[in-house]
Amino acid sequence: MDNPKIIVVEGTPVYDIRAFYRKEGRAKYISHLDLYRTIQRSFQRSKLPIWFTQGFNPHIYLTFALPIALGYEGVEESFDFRLRENLPEEEILSRLNAALPEGIVISRIAAPQKKAEEIEKAEYSLLFSAKDIPAGKLLADFDAFLAQDAILTEKRTKKGPKEIDLKPGIFASKTGLSGDAVALEITLPAGIFQNINPTLLTDAFAAGKGIALDYRLIRRNAVLCKDGSRFA
Repeated sequence: MDNPKIIVVEGTPVYDIRAFYRKEGRAKYISHLDLYRTIQRSFQRSKLPIWFTQGFNPHIYLTFALPIALGYEGVEESFDFRLRENLPEEEILSRLNAALPEGIVISRIAAPQKKAEEIEKAEYSLLFSAKDIPAGKLLADFDAFLAQDAILTEKRTKKGPKEIDLKPGIFASKTGLSGDAVALEITLPAGIFQNINPTLLTDAFAAGKGIALDYRLIRRNAVLCKDGSRFA
């Protein structure tokens, strides 16, 4: 890699790397825990000089800044790992991608620039419809839902269910029609301090109307930092 980030662990230099990947198609049904295991196995098959943690239970060093929910696609997801040797970027990409399952593709690697604590929000695209409700009617109802002064719903937390107002967390939103479905582009809080998935919003809408939504697409397009830049 050009311009690698080198850190020293117990007197040994290791190369800190951030991989950016796409998770699409059938791979969207892989849970975060299974994704973690899948990538670990892929490292083992790739025969890359991967760095293991130290201590009584050594394991592959692998961290995700912002896990993606089950059923969501992602086009610019990331995870960090470390190598014991500096290898060409093309070789790392080739060996890793050859070992990954269909639907998960690493697009690029780079030295980490940002910390997970800097993540503030994420951009999403959704397409959804509802049985027996024309798309135009569904769009009008959803726009009215978004226009409310407050959007109250219940969110599960570590301390149990909690009522929250989603309205203050909507950084930006745009709605429209895409064929017979409602299209939603929305930016919501994301990161270690606050995380709101877009389906929490759309499911609250559906519950209020007494309907079930058919999701054609739920995709995270970008992860953004507090300064508005993309997580890198």
